[in-house]
Amino acid sequence: MRKKFLVDAKVSMDIGSKIKAEKIVEALRLEAKSMSTLRFKVLLRRKGRKILIIFKSSDLSALRSSINSFCRWVNMLRNVLDTLG
Repeated sequence: MRKKFLVDAKVSMDIGSKIKAEKIVEALRLEAKSMSTLRFKVLLRRKGRKILIIFKSSDLSALRSSINSFCRWVNMLRNVLDTLG
């Protein structure tokens, strides 16, 4: 049985570098694939130095949770890449 996604959100982040944006999307793809459930789904895209994250969810609670998780991961990965240079 397939659950219908009722709410969605799009978050665009300017990472500042095409290479860093590419690495962040690559790192998060596995997480997005493995976390997708009947309650939510996450799609990642890179456009130049920007990352677009599309969240689809069956309810607001799952939407909020997935947005928080992915925004924190992007921030953490950005800090790691900035530290590594």
